[in-house]
Amino acid sequence: MKLIHLTDLHLVAPGKTLYGFDPAARLRTVIATINNEHADADLCVITGDLTDEGDAAAYQLLRDILQDLRVPHRLLLGNHDHRANFRRVFPDAAIDATGFVQSVLDLPAGRLIFLDTLVTDHGHGSLGCGRFEWLLERLAEEPIRPSYLFCHHPLQSIGLPHFAPHITLVPRNAVGPLVKTGSVRHIFCGHVHVDVGGTWQGVPFSASRGVAHQIIPHLERRDARFVNDAPAFNVALVRDDSVLINQFEVSSRVVVAISPEEFMPEGFQ
Repeated sequence: MKLIHLTDLHLVAPGKTLYGFDPAARLRTVIATINNEHADADLCVITGDLTDEGDAAAYQLLRDILQDLRVPHRLLLGNHDHRANFRRVFPDAAIDATGFVQSVLDLPAGRLIFLDTLVTDHGHGSLGCGRFEWLLERLAEEPIRPSYLFCHHPLQSIGLPHFAPHITLVPRNAVGPLVKTGSVRHIFCGHVHVDVGGTWQGVPFSASRGVAHQIIPHLERRDARFVNDAPAFNVALVRDDSVLINQFEVSSRVVVAISPEEFMPEGFQ
């Protein structure tokens, strides 16, 4: 199974800019790259902060841009999103029984679980209001089958002071044991605007620095320094014995192809 992971688009209404750049233009370059190089992917998952202010015009712009994407996609919500406006523009988006934008997708390689961690008007995320129980039920339905979680807010710490618990998932103490004892094989998240990965409760996780602005990672500073680096996305290759995450940067770099014969010294085995 081949999955594309995009995150943190931060689209604004047409004609507006964000920190001096156009998020829509950045998204279009990413989609063009996916179409050219990864159109064989099974699914593209966009893990939230689809817009910067949650306005309907930005969601409509996103809907228009996604028409060019040749890969099936799922959209999740982040703290910059607005659930009602999103659902008005994307009425066919999968939701649970209580209206949260979360769902499951069963594929041959396993069960994909998409979580809604948005808390209206707050930067932190939550699995409250029945969302944690919903996750429990979805995992219990397939207790042995591999599961893959997608969410905007990280379920775990990433070790950077700026992303202290008050702006990640609150609380997360109940989720840890669930992940550790369940069938969860990998966690995909966004929100942090940095490339990061590791393990939590013995389960691997990964996040991408995203399509819009990025944050310069620092292990001591609590403030965030935004930077306009090249947009990026991850490609996950899910196999029976492994989950491989490759990070791709979309830039105007010059590529020079070198054959193995040119690269290998003479006589190298």
